Amino acid sequence: MLNRLLSIFFLSFLFVTYSCQKNNKKQDNLMNNTQVINETRLIDGITIDNTIFQKNDIDLKKYQYNNQYIEDIEIKDLLDKNYRTEFIKFLKETKIEDDEFKSTLVSQLLIIRMIQLSDVNAFYILSELSKDNDVAYNGVELYGEKLTKFFIENPLFFIQQGAKYHETTLLNTIFPQLDEFFVKQSFFKDNLGDIDLKNGQLFLFPDKEKEFSESFKRKISKFSTEECIFSPSLYTAWQNKTINFIDISPLFGEELLIKLNVFEKNYFNQNIQNTLKGYIINSEKTASQSSAIIIDPDGYTNLRKDKNTSSEVLQNVKSGEHIEVLDNAGDWFLVKTKEGKEGYIHKSRIKSK
Repeated sequence: MLNRLLSIFFLSFLFVTYSCQKNNKKQDNLMNNTQVINETRLIDGITIDNTIFQKNDIDLKKYQYNNQYIEDIEIKDLLDKNYRTEFIKFLKETKIEDDEFKSTLVSQLLIIRMIQLSDVNAFYILSELSKDNDVAYNGVELYGEKLTKFFIENPLFFIQQGAKYHETTLLNTIFPQLDEFFVKQSFFKDNLGDIDLKNGQLFLFPDKEKEFSESFKRKISKFSTEECIFSPSLYTAWQNKTINFIDISPLFGEELLIKLNVFEKNYFNQNIQNTLKGYIINSEKTASQSSAIIIDPDGYTNLRKDKNTSSEVLQNVKSGEHIEVLDNAGDWFLVKTKEGKEGYIHKSRIKSK
């Protein structure tokens, strides 16, 4: 009996000893991991190459703050408000001409961390630093286009972090750049383009597609496209041209929304959706409206005020020009020319598309 009790006691002792050692080891690992996170520097974990910025444009080992190079500053320090306040003062000091590029370097490193690592701390720090106009002027305002491309590729990141920190600073830099990427509905009419528009479409300028990452280009290659036939204009270098436009509305559609919680959806609706509405197609066509082309052996036809050949001629419309048919009842169609004039043209001179 005694031997049995001793055996049980010995086994219990071994179990307790093993558990303590395991817990201590686990605690040591946790402390080590925390230490690694706390000691992460701006330069850590990122690749400085030519994919985001030209490597030669990033001035490492040049600017020092508190006896350490900017790129060696730890993330935890920049998260501290008091440290950040003093750091902003340092960024704004311009003892020599090149000092203005201190803000440039910090912004470059934070943007790289956001793009390569989806670093949420980098988002917050860059937002806070950029609230100072002088820092922003030599920082994020130089890289609005790069931020915009990242926003288009990864809107979820901006929505989640923006909602988390109640932050719109970076969006204010991005939104003015959207005209360079998204096609407004008026663009097609202004450049003599004929396209079958549908409600809810959001088009990316074709010449911008090549500037995005390969993974993004593969993703949008699966989206639907709309063919636009352009008559000669400045946009097409005065040539007839057919161009396909990718509808990227799915990037901001249901696939995105199902990933958002209530707060993130509110943030999206209040801070992003209203801006996107300026680019999302709102089709103006009704059942009685359609596009058509003028075909006349004389090279032009007359747009008349009323439905007869003796009526006043409002305009000569060249053969091949696109018009909008407003009413196709009877032998004389009510149409609108590309100049915006409305009148009647005989149906024999109109070819439906």
